[in-house]
Amino acid sequence: MFKQIFCCLLLLPSLLFAATPNVAPATPLPDADKLLAAVVDGAIIPLYRELQVTANTLAQRSTAFCSTPTAESFKVLREGWGETLLAWHRTDALMFGPAIADQIDFTINFTPPKKMIISRLLTDDIPLTPDIIAKAGVGGQGLSTLEFLLFDRDKNDAEQLASFQGDMGKRRCDYVQAASTLLHTQVQTIANGWLQDSNGYASAFRDAHKGNATFASARQAVDLLVGKLFQSAEKFSKNRIGNPLGKGIDLNTEGKQEVLNTSNAYQLEAWRSGYSIQIIRANVEGMQRILREGGILQWLRDHNEREVEKFVADAMQQRLDNYLKLPLPSADPFELIKTGKGKELDGYYYLGNDIQMGIRRQLAKVLGVQLGFNDNDGD
Repeated sequence: MFKQIFCCLLLLPSLLFAATPNVAPATPLPDADKLLAAVVDGAIIPLYRELQVTANTLAQRSTAFCSTPTAESFKVLREGWGETLLAWHRTDALMFGPAIADQIDFTINFTPPKKMIISRLLTDDIPLTPDIIAKAGVGGQGLSTLEFLLFDRDKNDAEQLASFQGDMGKRRCDYVQAASTLLHTQVQTIANGWLQDSNGYASAFRDAHKGNATFASARQAVDLLVGKLFQSAEKFSKNRIGNPLGKGIDLNTEGKQEVLNTSNAYQLEAWRSGYSIQIIRANVEGMQRILREGGILQWLRDHNEREVEKFVADAMQQRLDNYLKLPLPSADPFELIKTGKGKELDGYYYLGNDIQMGIRRQLAKVLGVQLGFNDNDGD
């Protein structure tokens, strides 16, 4: 049954592209003030409020766990980490403004973590405080470091819990507690950049149609947002699932592009915890909320002057819905790839590519956005 559904889903993108009317450059954005306000109030602020709440809960749970490191409090702590991880990944298409000021995003989710930094902090005699961890560098803090401390595939749950108990475990617990507190502070900094609206980034984005010190026009704000949506789609379809499945593109020794044919489970993000597919789904959930709750798709339907905008909005919504309807893996993604059963995850790669191409070929064009420099390519 799944194979039949999957085949139909794979046929859908080509049918959509084949049926798409020619998309001419967009006219100036009508009702730009309403569009930008809807994006901020309907999607961006709610997403950051949720991230703020989960990070605060994680810090509280780390304190409770270190006070009484039991199996139940350990389970609750790890769930709090997972909730914060997914809330962060729902903001993946919002990597601009406060999220990247002073490269703060790296302090929240730098991957992979630096084992040498973590080991040194665990074995040093100096008290572990948020400030000490911050000074150690991005490789020893944030969500990825917390995953390293909280999850170990070579140990069962009882053994992992034992690593936090006794005199030796206290140091590890201090690390988790300090790193969680630091993470909450860093998330607060980003969230406040949006939530403290008086002369803040939210006001600048919402009022971009008037022109201000941050945005010269509504066009600049929309270009930035759609560009980040595209980069997020490329990131999760290529880096987070394509490369681990061996479907990515790389340069050979002669500088020519070639398809990677070797899968590598260790290239999955969050492979230690088993959250690899959940974070990709969170990327798409965040994208869906920006486009749907943020009013972009409805704006296209309401401004269907060329009789193509509604088509593009409906097609984009269908792509996102199809992605989130993909069945959850029957087993841990890391084990599936490691044991040669990664084909079960192919849908997450192919439909991810479809979302990426839908943004490039339809959404960007109908909004008149020129996709330029891609942060995923580096400097």
